[in-house]
Amino acid sequence: MPRHAIFGCALHIHARHLFDPASPPPTLTCLQKLSADYRSVSPGRVAAQTLLLRKLGFLEARAGSDRRQRLLQPTEKMVREDHRWLMAQLAPLGPLGLFHLTEDERATPEFVLAFRFHWAVAPVEAADFLERHPTIAFFVMRDGGFSMLLELLREWQKTGSAQVAFDVMETASAFCVSKSQIWNLLHGAEAQGLLNTEAPAWRQVSLSDRLLADVDAWFTEMTIELAAVATRTRLFWVDHRQKVIRT
Repeated sequence: MPRHAIFGCALHIHARHLFDPASPPPTLTCLQKLSADYRSVSPGRVAAQTLLLRKLGFLEARAGSDRRQRLLQPTEKMVREDHRWLMAQLAPLGPLGLFHLTEDERATPEFVLAFRFHWAVAPVEAADFLERHPTIAFFVMRDGGFSMLLELLREWQKTGSAQVAFDVMETASAFCVSKSQIWNLLHGAEAQGLLNTEAPAWRQVSLSDRLLADVDAWFTEMTIELAAVATRTRLFWVDHRQKVIRT
């Protein structure tokens, strides 16, 4: 979650400055403050993640109008990757009748910047959301936790049974966390009554009715909010492009 938050905050700061030049430009200091406010991420972790994003070609450091100021500019690669991720989030809303992507939105990576501009969840709202969904918070606030939850839910979807197959080693390897981290997550979830082991070494897991009900409530709220933000983004994006054409 901290890594995901830093990535998103960097794009939000960039988008905010792009559509509102009077707002602060994207700098490391600005990114550290927003990441701390939004997800209580430490300045040191933000600095380390920023360096990694630069090495991977997602961020560029540029000189600002003040030579002492270093701007963090998202690259085309970062925008394209975020757009790919956004399309994966919005496409399932079509069959639900909540939001239907246009071909232009699918083909234009910069559409994601308009979305980031509107997807600015205030820190207090983010905290309230997690308080409303403590079961989901248990998973998303731990490295590998949300990925593990999705693996369990995917197996449940395949079979329709709450008793699902699970491979600790394969899951840990796929999501770049240690095997002990997955063990700890499983034992922690079991202690909260969210799942139980049905075979040695957690090779089969039984998902509780409470877990499935909480996931359903979380998914419903998330999809409705996502569709609302996407609709506001579309209106803003169309208006913005018309203004650009006129000027």
